[in-house]
Amino acid sequence: MAATRQRVAGRLLLVANLVAANAAAALAVVGFLRPGFVGFDTGPVGNAFGGRVLVAPLTTWQAWLVFLGGGVLLVCNFAWLVRRRERPQPADWVVSDTPSGPVRIAREALEGGLRQAGEALPEITRLRVEVDTRTQKRVHVTAWFQCAEGASNLPASQRLRQAMVERFGAMVRPADGTRVEFDLEFQGFAGKLGKKSVDLPPPPGDEQPFTGPRYPIDDESTLGGSR
Repeated sequence: MAATRQRVAGRLLLVANLVAANAAAALAVVGFLRPGFVGFDTGPVGNAFGGRVLVAPLTTWQAWLVFLGGGVLLVCNFAWLVRRRERPQPADWVVSDTPSGPVRIAREALEGGLRQAGEALPEITRLRVEVDTRTQKRVHVTAWFQCAEGASNLPASQRLRQAMVERFGAMVRPADGTRVEFDLEFQGFAGKLGKKSVDLPPPPGDEQPFTGPRYPIDDESTLGGSR
């Protein structure tokens, strides 16, 4: 609501400035061509200066109206120039196109998904992701990462970028004209290179491994067989 009022006030001030500027220009042209139409006819005094002298009365209501209007316009222009402009709050989401219509994807959810995709790589030990949505038609993704000791950071950065791009494409379909940029910053080595922990499914079948004889043993079965 406040932004709407400011836009309306700005447009009204612009119209007032245009009207005042055009009126002043027209008055200057008329006063130059016909001084008597704007001010007093100076008669012989004007002839002494070549017949083109403009003398305007300042005690009439028209003069006071011009003075007050000009003063108010100057004050409004000064207030408009020195006003404190409210910065619009950045959008906390990314718009994704879907067949059923646009969907807002929360920035926190997008950062979490990209971080999980990067941390799934065995050579990435630490990762921090930030998604910047302050600029319209532009999504800027910044990732700060660390690699395990003994890993090569250049191949790791390439794999990390590919994993993040794929995950971003799986979560968001940017609207037309929206650019997505990825910036990766390597911050050193930390931790050891190892496989990520994975929950393995239980082995198929219901058979249990042999752990030795179980008691009681059936009487009909003996080690030598029945005789």
